[in-house]
Amino acid sequence: MTAKGFAGDSPLRGSNDERFGPRFPAMNNCYDANLRKIAKETAKEMGLDPAIKEGVYIMLGGPCYETPAELRVLRVMGVDAVGMSTVPEVVVARHCGIDVFAFSLITNKCIIDYETTDKANHDEIFSVTLVGHM
Repeated sequence: MTAKGFAGDSPLRGSNDERFGPRFPAMNNCYDANLRKIAKETAKEMGLDPAIKEGVYIMLGGPCYETPAELRVLRVMGVDAVGMSTVPEVVVARHCGIDVFAFSLITNKCIIDYETTDKANHDEIFSVTLVGHM
């Protein structure tokens, strides 16, 4: 899901070259069921299945992090994870008829409390990402 899409922003805006795909591609079932099944089986074989979750991902424009008000609305909409990427690439790939699988490394907690002194910190998020490379 993309909040930018609600506002009419799409990577498919502009002229369409039919060689790549239809002008108005369907976006249901964007993520290939067979590829998702393979990923789940692989995660289980590797002992990672407890950490693997499926859910609704939304892409927000960034580069700022979400406000508590935005997060509360997203929760009501059924959103499970928030990020600033992935969706445009999926839209273009599906437009071109490419089977898609994606996963996201969730690196920070969404802050929905207006009174907290906690805040999203890009350096901290980046360090979590680096740990995954070691």
